[in-house]
Amino acid sequence: MSNDPFGVCLEPKCEDVEPPKELPSFTDMAKNFTNTMKDVAMNAFSGKGVMTDEQTYDSRMSICSTCPSFKLDVKRCAECGCFMEVKARFANVSCPINKW
Repeated sequence: MSNDPFGVCLEPKCEDVEPPKELPSFTDMAKNFTNTMKDVAMNAFSGKGVMTDEQTYDSRMSICSTCPSFKLDVKRCAECGCFMEVKARFANVSCPINKW
C-alpha cells in the first residue's frame, strides 16, 4: 500500500473492497432467459420490431459498461446472467436494475 507524505494510506484495504458479484444460479439465469425470450416473442407477435436500432444498442452497452454489475471479461450482467451484447440488441427488453 502506498502512503502519502503524511503517512495516510491512499489505497483501500482488501477487506474494504467489495468482492466481484457472482453470476446468478443456473436456475435463475434460465428463468431470466425465458422471461427475456417471452418479451421478445410478444414483440414479434404484436408486429413490432424485434431488434433495436444501432443507437439504442450503443446507448445500452455504454450504460452497461459503466455498471458495477457488468462483468467486463465475459460481457455478462451479474444481476440477470445475460450476455449483454445479445440482450441489448432486442427491443422490448430491459435492464434487470432499470438502468435502461
